[in-house]
Amino acid sequence: MAATRRMGLENSTSRAALMDGVEAVMREDGYAALTARSVAERAGLKHQLVYYYFQTMDDLLMATYQRHIARVQEQIETAFQDPRPLHAFWNVCSNPHDARLNMEFMAMANHNAAIRAETIRFGEHIRQVGLDQVGAQIEASPHREEVFSPRAVTQAIAAIGSTVGIEGALGIAGGHDETRAMVTWWLDRLEP
Repeated sequence: MAATRRMGLENSTSRAALMDGVEAVMREDGYAALTARSVAERAGLKHQLVYYYFQTMDDLLMATYQRHIARVQEQIETAFQDPRPLHAFWNVCSNPHDARLNMEFMAMANHNAAIRAETIRFGEHIRQVGLDQVGAQIEASPHREEVFSPRAVTQAIAAIGSTVGIEGALGIAGGHDETRAMVTWWLDRLEP
């Protein structure tokens, strides 16, 4: 019978520091630069601790990704509780702070089946979050006949916001002010 390896506590500051290290490496050097050494170095820890807190590097990556998408989900759910939920949702989607990290996780999802499955699960879940609030906003809008559906509105906000955020993180700014103004104009008609 194989002995069970001792694992570090899930609420450890070192475990959290390792996940922070993953995010730092991905933001600065991309997911291809992820190694136990590079992550531990960014966390200020010894690389052996990666395997004390996680069975494998894939386990560390999944834990980091799940923590990241939990933060994003919380931001989106908070946005839909705002008095102007569409505007708040736009602000979450178009924020460039985590755009590089999101882009790296999306690239990783192309090559990692577990990350891809989690990305699909999260994406489908987020499509459902706030649909009732968006539907109420559309129904209350004097321009409701000009709008297609709550799903179309949230998808448009997410897609345009994501593009603006990712491009901004890369340093592309052409057309962003105009796009932000256009989206704000549109949202102001749905949420006067």
